[in-house]
Amino acid sequence: MNETEAYRLDALLELGRAWPQSLTVAEIARRRAIPVKFLARLLGELAREELVVTARGARGGVRLAAAPDDVAVARLMRVQPQPEAGGPAVRFLWARTAEAQVRALAGLTLAALLAVEDEANATADFAI
Repeated sequence: MNETEAYRLDALLELGRAWPQSLTVAEIARRRAIPVKFLARLLGELAREELVVTARGARGGVRLAAAPDDVAVARLMRVQPQPEAGGPAVRFLWARTAEAQVRALAGLTLAALLAVEDEANATADFAI
Protein backbone atom coordinates (compact mmCIF):
# COMPACT_ATOMS: atom_id res chain seq x y z
CA MET A 1 0.00 0.00 0.00
CA ASN A 2 1.37 3.38 -0.91
CA GLU A 3 0.73 6.74 0.78
CA THR A 4 -2.12 7.67 -1.59
CA GLU A 5 -3.94 4.41 -0.85
CA ALA A 6 -3.42 4.92 2.88
CA TYR A 7 -4.97 8.41 2.65
CA ARG A 8 -7.89 7.01 0.61
CA LEU A 9 -8.54 4.40 3.26
CA ASP A 10 -8.17 6.89 6.11
CA ALA A 11 -10.73 9.19 4.49
CA LEU A 12 -13.16 6.31 4.00
CA LEU A 13 -12.66 5.20 7.60
CA GLU A 14 -13.46 8.69 8.86
CA LEU A 15 -16.59 8.78 6.71
CA GLY A 16 -17.49 5.31 7.98
CA ARG A 17 -17.15 6.52 11.56
CA ALA A 18 -19.51 9.43 10.78
CA TRP A 19 -22.03 7.29 8.85
CA PRO A 20 -24.75 8.25 7.90
CA GLN A 21 -23.74 11.88 8.46
CA SER A 22 -21.72 13.95 6.00
CA LEU A 23 -18.41 15.59 6.81
CA THR A 24 -16.66 18.51 5.16
CA VAL A 25 -13.38 17.98 3.36
CA ALA A 26 -11.72 20.26 5.91
CA GLU A 27 -13.04 18.19 8.82
CA ILE A 28 -11.84 14.88 7.33
CA ALA A 29 -8.47 16.46 6.57
CA ARG A 30 -8.13 17.76 10.13
CA ARG A 31 -9.16 14.49 11.78
CA ARG A 32 -6.88 12.33 9.64
CA ALA A 33 -4.00 14.77 9.01
CA ILE A 34 -4.43 14.66 5.22
CA PRO A 35 -3.52 17.70 3.10
CA VAL A 36 -6.82 19.37 2.13
CA LYS A 37 -6.11 19.82 -1.61
CA PHE A 38 -4.86 16.24 -1.91
CA LEU A 39 -7.91 14.95 -0.01
CA ALA A 40 -10.27 16.92 -2.27
CA ARG A 41 -8.74 15.18 -5.31
CA LEU A 42 -8.99 11.76 -3.64
CA LEU A 43 -12.63 12.35 -2.71
CA GLY A 44 -13.35 13.29 -6.33
CA GLU A 45 -11.91 9.93 -7.39
CA LEU A 46 -13.93 8.12 -4.72
CA ALA A 47 -17.09 9.88 -5.93
CA ARG A 48 -16.40 8.73 -9.51
CA GLU A 49 -15.95 5.21 -8.13
CA GLU A 50 -19.35 5.68 -6.41
CA LEU A 51 -17.88 5.01 -2.96
CA VAL A 52 -18.83 8.45 -1.65
CA VAL A 53 -21.59 10.95 -2.33
CA THR A 54 -20.90 14.67 -2.33
CA ALA A 55 -23.26 17.60 -1.85
CA ARG A 56 -22.55 21.32 -2.22
CA GLY A 57 -23.88 24.15 -0.14
CA ALA A 58 -24.24 25.08 3.50
CA ARG A 59 -25.47 21.61 4.43
CA GLY A 60 -23.16 19.89 1.99
CA GLY A 61 -20.23 17.62 2.51
CA VAL A 62 -19.15 14.09 1.77
CA ARG A 63 -20.62 10.82 3.04
CA LEU A 64 -20.20 7.16 2.29
CA ALA A 65 -22.46 5.91 -0.49
CA ALA A 66 -23.29 2.81 1.58
CA ALA A 67 -23.18 1.72 5.22
CA PRO A 68 -19.73 0.61 6.47
CA ASP A 69 -21.02 -2.97 6.80
CA ASP A 70 -21.78 -2.95 3.08
CA VAL A 71 -18.42 -1.60 1.87
CA ALA A 72 -16.07 -4.46 1.00
CA VAL A 73 -12.40 -3.70 1.63
CA ALA A 74 -11.53 -5.61 -1.55
CA ARG A 75 -13.36 -2.86 -3.48
CA LEU A 76 -11.23 -0.20 -1.80
CA MET A 77 -7.82 -1.76 -2.42
CA ARG A 78 -6.35 -1.49 -5.87
CA VAL A 79 -4.65 -4.58 -7.23
CA GLN A 80 -1.37 -3.56 -8.79
CA PRO A 81 -1.33 -4.03 -12.58
CA GLN A 82 0.68 -6.91 -13.93
CA PRO A 83 4.15 -5.70 -14.86
CA GLU A 84 4.95 -5.51 -18.54
CA ALA A 85 8.59 -6.28 -17.87
CA GLY A 86 9.88 -9.62 -16.66
CA GLY A 87 9.51 -13.19 -17.69
CA PRO A 88 7.46 -16.15 -16.52
CA ALA A 89 8.78 -16.04 -12.95
CA VAL A 90 7.81 -12.38 -12.56
CA ARG A 91 4.30 -13.01 -13.95
CA PHE A 92 3.95 -16.06 -11.70
CA LEU A 93 4.94 -14.05 -8.63
CA TRP A 94 2.57 -11.21 -9.57
CA ALA A 95 -0.31 -13.66 -9.99
CA ARG A 96 0.41 -15.32 -6.62
CA THR A 97 0.56 -11.95 -4.89
CA ALA A 98 -2.73 -10.81 -6.47
CA GLU A 99 -4.42 -14.08 -5.44
CA ALA A 100 -3.13 -13.72 -1.87
CA GLN A 101 -4.48 -10.17 -1.69
CA VAL A 102 -7.91 -11.30 -2.84
CA ARG A 103 -7.96 -14.10 -0.24
CA ALA A 104 -6.71 -11.81 2.55
CA LEU A 105 -9.39 -9.19 1.89
CA ALA A 106 -12.30 -11.58 1.30
CA GLY A 107 -15.11 -10.87 3.74
CA LEU A 108 -13.52 -7.76 5.26
CA THR A 109 -15.67 -4.66 5.40
CA LEU A 110 -15.04 -1.06 6.31
CA ALA A 111 -16.95 -1.75 9.54
CA ALA A 112 -14.41 -4.47 10.44
CA LEU A 113 -11.56 -1.99 9.96
CA LEU A 114 -13.37 0.54 12.15
CA ALA A 115 -13.55 -2.15 14.85
CA VAL A 116 -9.79 -2.65 14.55
CA GLU A 117 -9.27 1.10 15.03
CA ASP A 118 -11.63 1.14 18.01
CA GLU A 119 -9.77 -1.74 19.63
CA ALA A 120 -6.39 -0.12 19.04
CA ASN A 121 -7.64 3.19 20.46
CA ALA A 122 -9.14 1.47 23.52
CA THR A 123 -5.86 -0.22 24.43
CA ALA A 124 -4.59 1.25 27.66
CA ASP A 125 -1.35 3.20 27.44
CA PHE A 126 0.58 2.96 30.67
CA ALA A 127 3.50 5.09 29.53
CA ILE A 128 4.56 7.67 32.06
